[in-house]
Amino acid sequence: MSKAKKWSKGKIAGVVCLCLAVFFVVLIAVGMAVFNKVYCETKKYDIISISDSRDVTLIAHRGFSAIAPENTAPAFVEAGLAGFNGAECDVYRTKDGVWVIQHDMHTYRMMNKSSFIEKITYDQLKTYVTDNGSNIANYPDLRICTLEEYLDICKQYDMVPVIELKGANNVEHYDEIVALVEKYDLADKVVYISFHIENLYAMRQLSDAPIYYLASVIDEDAIKDAHSIGGKCGIDFDGRKDDNTQEIIKECQDKGLLMGAWTIDKEDDLNRLLDWGVTLITTNAIKP
Repeated sequence: MSKAKKWSKGKIAGVVCLCLAVFFVVLIAVGMAVFNKVYCETKKYDIISISDSRDVTLIAHRGFSAIAPENTAPAFVEAGLAGFNGAECDVYRTKDGVWVIQHDMHTYRMMNKSSFIEKITYDQLKTYVTDNGSNIANYPDLRICTLEEYLDICKQYDMVPVIELKGANNVEHYDEIVALVEKYDLADKVVYISFHIENLYAMRQLSDAPIYYLASVIDEDAIKDAHSIGGKCGIDFDGRKDDNTQEIIKECQDKGLLMGAWTIDKEDDLNRLLDWGVTLITTNAIKP
């Protein structure tokens, strides 16, 4: 009978370390795969045409993002061709002062190279290719859209520009946004939105346009903050959440706040909100 091979404590420790290393590599790989699927996967939408005859202002969420990659020039053109009343976009300012359209502060989800938008120049950003989004195969070599390009498209198709002011940076440069809006003769149509109340205060100093405070759930603090913006001000809320009841919306309306809802992709939700008097509707999939 052969003798059992004895392992030293050091050898056992080495094997344990190797197994742990393999485990963590596999765990990271699985985690990244799950992250990419959840974070980067393009959602599929069932596009429906509105059947309600009541007045409603339909805003294409990041452009017609069910048809073309979100926040790109083709998505805004598709919104115009489909007859949307307006198109919503998200803006950041590059390191060298160019306002561009992108939802995330980082390019990872939508582009072939990864950088924080505010940390690189526009010339650098122009070398990045959008490689994610609806029907991306139809849009080879697609580059980032600038705010100026977006406004030009809104002007061509007579759409309301709905500009989300992202992050809490660059408020001292909002005069550049206002100047571009005025350049395209859209000052009487533009709407500004943000989750950051400080951004909205800064924009109110420069513009008398309608300004909406973004709130997932409407509460008394949100109502107070929205009212404090002054002028034509309101709340743009998540219209799918049960917490946003008819009663709280009526309270807002009674206090003179404008009301908008996002992101409404089902006709039942649309009809419920119209019944409650909410007519500014941001959508991915409900077309005029």
